[in-house]
Amino acid sequence: MTAWQYAQLSVTRDIRAGEIHRIVWRRPGQGLGENFTGSGQSVLELLNRVGADGWELAGREERQERGDGPSYWDPNWTVTIYTFKYLVPS
Repeated sequence: MTAWQYAQLSVTRDIRAGEIHRIVWRRPGQGLGENFTGSGQSVLELLNRVGADGWELAGREERQERGDGPSYWDPNWTVTIYTFKYLVPS
């Protein structure tokens, strides 16, 4: 019997500074995930890397998060979550 495994690549950006704050790859059996923040790789390069490893993009979600800023209503962060699936043979 085959089964799907799922993984996520999370990209957190600081909206005001316009830069990436954190990039984390999480897959089954990995624990807290692998931090790619200081790897020097772009998000596109990381997406291609996991695709080359056999992971198939299953979905993308983007949301904005608010923090302690000048206005409660202004978002400080945007989080993009790429969800991948991988077919595991029995």
